[in-house]
Amino acid sequence: MNLRTDYCTKNKLQFSLKNATKEFSLIRVRMSIERTRFTYYLSSKIKTAYWDIEAGCAIEDPKRNHALKGNPTLQTVLRNINTEIERTTNALIQVIENFKALNIHPTNEQIKIELDNQLGRIGKRKESEKEPKKEHKQFKDFMSFVDDYLAQCEDGTILNDKGLKLTSGTIRNYGVSKSMLKKYTTDRHLRLTFESIDMDFYNDFVKYLHESEHSRGKYKPNAIGKYLKHIKMFIRYAYENGYTTNNEFLKKGFRVLREDVETIYLTEDELNIIYNLELPPNEAQVRDAFIISCYTGMRYSDIARLDVSKHVDFEQNIITIITQKTKNKVVIPISSIVRTILAKYNNQAPKVQTNQATNRVIKEICEKAKIDVPVTITETAGGVQQEKTYPKYKLVTSHTARRSFATNAFKRGVPSLSIMQITGHKTETSFMRYIRISKEENAKSLQGHEFFK
Repeated sequence: MNLRTDYCTKNKLQFSLKNATKEFSLIRVRMSIERTRFTYYLSSKIKTAYWDIEAGCAIEDPKRNHALKGNPTLQTVLRNINTEIERTTNALIQVIENFKALNIHPTNEQIKIELDNQLGRIGKRKESEKEPKKEHKQFKDFMSFVDDYLAQCEDGTILNDKGLKLTSGTIRNYGVSKSMLKKYTTDRHLRLTFESIDMDFYNDFVKYLHESEHSRGKYKPNAIGKYLKHIKMFIRYAYENGYTTNNEFLKKGFRVLREDVETIYLTEDELNIIYNLELPPNEAQVRDAFIISCYTGMRYSDIARLDVSKHVDFEQNIITIITQKTKNKVVIPISSIVRTILAKYNNQAPKVQTNQATNRVIKEICEKAKIDVPVTITETAGGVQQEKTYPKYKLVTSHTARRSFATNAFKRGVPSLSIMQITGHKTETSFMRYIRISKEENAKSLQGHEFFK
């Protein structure tokens, strides 16, 4: 059973005898959990002659078990065994579903402990029935564990949810969070242990980040949230693999901070102005890659690796690519403007600069295009919420292209589900965060609707 996708049901459990060749045997239940066999022994023993191999239970039918005739005591014993089988089945299903609800991938020993608790067998399981304890690496503190975790990410021991190696970008982001933790421990003059990752740590770490500054000012909720998300991931791995029993990270208060950022998009008129600008070659390449993204919805990381010979089918007029971030396959129609840009580069994609350089240059291009309407946004920095007004070009980044694609397509009446097939969004809720139509634009679009006539 895969805890990520499957539900635990009765038909996934197999009850059998431990020693079917002997006169009496313990009863065990087995199942597969994430490609690992889980075995648990019931408290009852049964005479093997009274066991139904196919049904996986005691034989209570006197026609099949002649020993039951005139023997009410045996009838009670066998009925109690089947009751224990039923109780174990229900308890095991409940334990698995509880772990699933907490998004925990438990070890066999953790499941057995919880199952013992459910069945009231705490401390009663024989040593011979217990799973041998795993030899764990020893870590002097939490930071040395994080170092080891990152090393396992690098060598492919730790994989993503799809069973694939983590990308270098993902591992680099984990490393940034590790560096922030190290800075925190140095400035606070403390040593983090597994047990110290609790609510006191959480509150002090958030306070520390609110008081700190980086090159662009105070830390915002989403940046803090990224660090907290990675810290929870580190300690969860330690908990699930038996390095610690500390589960403070499961508390409701140990939450990942998140703020819905007020972001902008570029209208089709604005994109036309940008597209028709006379620019030097280096800026033109940045602009052209940006425009491709605006009309395909592709992320910067996928534009950077776009290979026309592999990903573009001019006959079918489609781009087919496995996205770098989600590893999902997307198939995108090629618009006339995208085809024109590719032809400009001899049917090749324009070369892109680094993401940081692209963000800087695209702001300069948008300033040249006089995309400078004032935009007022509410944002939180250093734990304080405030309103700020910027000329629109200062808010444009490489990711604005993807948001512009989704919003402009939506405004043109393309169905949400069709756009999501291209952007790769799994839910309409997450997709709608990309749609940046103002209340005024929404009202104008509704003016022609039959309801308002």
